[in-house]
Amino acid sequence: MSAEYPRGSSAQPIDLLQDRRSVIRTDLRGAVSPETLVGRLGAFGLHTLGVYVCAVNLSPWLIGRCFAWGAGVLQISAATLPGNWYLQHLALASIVPGVLVGYIAARRPASVATWAWGIPTLVLAYEMLRYHAPSSVLFGSSMSAVSYYFDIEQAMPTMMNPTASDPVRVLAQMTVTASFYVGVAYSLGAWSAKRKLIAKLFGFANPQR
Repeated sequence: MSAEYPRGSSAQPIDLLQDRRSVIRTDLRGAVSPETLVGRLGAFGLHTLGVYVCAVNLSPWLIGRCFAWGAGVLQISAATLPGNWYLQHLALASIVPGVLVGYIAARRPASVATWAWGIPTLVLAYEMLRYHAPSSVLFGSSMSAVSYYFDIEQAMPTMMNPTASDPVRVLAQMTVTASFYVGVAYSLGAWSAKRKLIAKLFGFANPQR
């Protein structure tokens, strides 16, 4: 029921103006401002970059450090090369750092880090769609796209033994497949951070009053 104003009173137009302003503010709260959208896109790009840095640089570097510092403690044969071990355990070597980095990167509840799997998955899908079986006699000619990317090579080509495996396939697995693994793990780590799963699992969460 609208309030009645005496004639000549200036209260009515002022109140109507305030009501319109409140409606505009309410409408704008539900919309995404350009600044917020640009910020989210920038954050998404940084998280995607983090996925590729983790897959291409961090994971192989961690494997190298583990071999340098504790190969004996981990009971890894001295004859095993770090590159070969990395390929033979590509999923593990990619997922574990990805989960940890994603967990650390998701600092805010509204973080877009949970979508970090998007670009690596699209790249993998695109590469698999455009894949054609190699015609080389050395590496066979009847291989599916799934096998090409997920049946991981067991040996790293070297200068002494360049035909130990298909170098092009190894490169694809180290960049495309490993980035897919890291992207999924990164997103899972961010998702668990937003829900404070580690705190809940180990009893660090504050008890509800």
